[in-house]
Amino acid sequence: MNLTPTDSHTPICCLSTGQESLKWKKLASDYKPDWVKPINSYPGLWARVPDSYYDFIREIMTKMAPFFGLDVNDVKRVSANYAVVTKSQTELGPYQTIPHFDNLNPNQIALVHYLCDNQFGGTGFYKHRATGFEEITTTNHDTYRDILDTELQAKPLESPAYIRADHPLFMRTQYLEAQFGDIVAFPSNILHSACIVGEPPSDKSLTEGRLTITSFIVFGQRSTQA
Repeated sequence: MNLTPTDSHTPICCLSTGQESLKWKKLASDYKPDWVKPINSYPGLWARVPDSYYDFIREIMTKMAPFFGLDVNDVKRVSANYAVVTKSQTELGPYQTIPHFDNLNPNQIALVHYLCDNQFGGTGFYKHRATGFEEITTTNHDTYRDILDTELQAKPLESPAYIRADHPLFMRTQYLEAQFGDIVAFPSNILHSACIVGEPPSDKSLTEGRLTITSFIVFGQRSTQA
């Protein structure tokens, strides 16, 4: 496994697991009833990961936690699920066409484990043009949402589309192309988006589409050295 911090001032790193990840793709179910609609705005379906994946992702975090100034022995919660994009662009709502943040907690780390390759795009990181915000916090959240809501109301969506690069309201600051077996990790409160190329595959080939495993790991307080 090779850990590579990006050159962004935002804490983002990528760990390559290569062909070691083939087993996780093979364990993904291609049985439609095993997949459910997510509780958030993810434009696709979720499925459970095997219990053994939690051991794997904890091992990954022993390598990544120091980069974020977090104590790997102070993990409060871990969640993970398979995710596959299924919505066509015409089905997207306004908030599915712009970058988002997952949580206001800076000690929650998001991990995107690619079980697909670059034909399905990658992950982009963004700055909100009007405010300059890249990280959404308890301090700036209300300001950000008020301005963003005003912007979206002023320019209603005419032709919904997946974000792929820059956006009229957001500037892309960093882009990591999907590579099979790569795990991209970043704080959940920074603005980011899947940059999705083309239309999703049919339901008959769920595991051959933009298949990832999305994990969230909540840590305790950051190290005073961070």
